[in-house]
Amino acid sequence: MKKRIITGIVGGVFIAIITINGGILFNLVYLGITLIAVYEMHHMLDKEKIYYGPVINCFFAISLFIIKSINQTNLFNFVLFIYISLFFLIFVFNRRFDFKKMTENIFVGLYVIFFMYHMMLLNKTQFVWLVYIIAFGTDTTAYFTGVLFGKHKLCPEISPNKTIEGAIGGILGCIILSTIYFSVIGINNYINIIIFSIFASIISMLGDLTASKIKREFNIKDFGKILPGHGGILDRFDSVLFVAPIVYYFTKYFI
Repeated sequence: MKKRIITGIVGGVFIAIITINGGILFNLVYLGITLIAVYEMHHMLDKEKIYYGPVINCFFAISLFIIKSINQTNLFNFVLFIYISLFFLIFVFNRRFDFKKMTENIFVGLYVIFFMYHMMLLNKTQFVWLVYIIAFGTDTTAYFTGVLFGKHKLCPEISPNKTIEGAIGGILGCIILSTIYFSVIGINNYINIIIFSIFASIISMLGDLTASKIKREFNIKDFGKILPGHGGILDRFDSVLFVAPIVYYFTKYFI
């Protein structure tokens, strides 16, 4: 527990400093986080050590970093087309690269790279902090509510320790924290904020449960060991992956 707390504090301070400064450094850090997460997923999936998938996924992640850094995000659709086409090309001409492997690799690109790319899209905006508030706020309040009041299991076959009471506490915590943050930045459309907070909190928990189910299916405890007391990058950023797109699209189209 001590190791987990120390890692959490140090990591939190580091991410806060990077977020405050923003810019190319922020993008580089999240590119690094993405590449580590890609490695963790492929380490779990690629038992036969077929390296086409990891190489193409790294190419996809770096390409998204470049188009964001040069402010050419309109090229995203073209990059996505090239990315998927490369997998089809290998699928057709390499007998070892079957349909299952192709879909697994594209899943990594969508689940890890595309979802995390939204953190770069939120770079230097006041709404990037909402991702942390929702993801970590939901997780923290759900944990303590569950410890204090939890009686009814939420998804015992996926995550035995999570409870319905904890989930409700996480949603309420998210509503309170998000409302405070929106008020601080001068946005007071409370009906939209509450609806958004409920939905975003549920999505945050879905991200956590998705990662838990993946680990159960592959019979692993953690995705990696890079974060002492926490496991891998994906073990810590599983909720962020899901929350970042929600925050980006909500603030883009409804704020």
